[in-house]
Amino acid sequence: MNLLLVDSVDFPFGGAHSVHVSLLMKGFRENRENAFLVIPYGSKREALSARSKKYGHFDGIPYYFVRANKNIKKGFRFLDIFIGVIKTAALIYRRKRTKKLDAVVLGGIVDIIRDSPVILTCAILKVPVYFWLVEKASLSEDYHGIAGYFNYKSQQLSERFLPKFASGVIVISSGLKQHYLKYLPESKILINPVLVSDESYNSVNQESINIVKEKFAAEFKGKRLLVYSGSFGEKDGLFYLIEAFAEVVKKYPETVFVMTGKSYSEILMDNVRNHIKKYNLEDKIQLVGFVNADELFAYNNLADILFVCRSNSPFANHGFPWKLGEYCMTAKPVIATRVSDIEEYFRDKESLFIVEPNDPMAIAQKIDYIFANYDMALNVAKKTKETAMQKFGYLEKSNEVIEFIKRNQK
Repeated sequence: MNLLLVDSVDFPFGGAHSVHVSLLMKGFRENRENAFLVIPYGSKREALSARSKKYGHFDGIPYYFVRANKNIKKGFRFLDIFIGVIKTAALIYRRKRTKKLDAVVLGGIVDIIRDSPVILTCAILKVPVYFWLVEKASLSEDYHGIAGYFNYKSQQLSERFLPKFASGVIVISSGLKQHYLKYLPESKILINPVLVSDESYNSVNQESINIVKEKFAAEFKGKRLLVYSGSFGEKDGLFYLIEAFAEVVKKYPETVFVMTGKSYSEILMDNVRNHIKKYNLEDKIQLVGFVNADELFAYNNLADILFVCRSNSPFANHGFPWKLGEYCMTAKPVIATRVSDIEEYFRDKESLFIVEPNDPMAIAQKIDYIFANYDMALNVAKKTKETAMQKFGYLEKSNEVIEFIKRNQK
């Protein structure tokens, strides 16, 4: 098949989203499908270093930045987006006319208004379009101001009307599947939670890991390291993690907590900083912001424990933590909260460490348990990695997507 994966991802140097787009594309191509990644626009810092070339290959993946103007002012970002989507629709038209297109997979946070040129072009040309949906965005608690209100209303429309245009939907959780069963038969819905690959972690630059070790040598020497990486959204349970850590340092004062990433809401970031100050943890918690892929790999692999402690919210229960896939592959102990489909794949103290959500004391007690039984915890972590490879291996899961597309083409 000739496939276009259309996704405004910060490829190839973004976070978990970029990793999963890369793995899905690799899976398509290694399963002998002619797949091409089309990026209508990119706006985050991580994309800029890749946007000097509009066309290229990265790790065997052919990609095209449709709109690669990195000098556009923030106030005119909407124009960048609009032009990128229109040009993407034109690209679909040209490829359909030359019979080089069998289906489109539209991924990311799909917006029926913003992405309407692509969606309508596929509908008019009768190009099958599959939506790769990773959250129920209307449930997000991160909308603020007038722009946030319009984004919220747009996502409500998307979740209601996208199925009318879909040949099928690929969803990240059973919660999302239940939502789309209101509009589509089960045969047109596929659950595809996370993707993992051992290969992605074998090629990381060891020099970068050594740089990170040297950079934090004084802080890490003789200390335990906890690591969280993510978007710092309301769903991510950061305040519960901070409160849990405040308990942990009472017994293990040599522990350091590194948090990578940040929120795009300065209000939320200020709240996080204030929460750290409230518990007098400024010298114990390091907010390092966005880091590159090699540095992130280094932090994850230096960690004694990693965290995916999402809150018990409708938004979190309709999603699934992509970051968990990366954590699993480190073979380091991972603590996750009992939300969404976690227990569909993992068992507490057998293949993961699972705690109740919204409970700082439960997290603190689990950290204490791991520290007190660390050799056992490392054995569990090995099982975590094995389970992830069995359940989420990119080659098998991407082939499931291919077969799903083929079934729904008939």
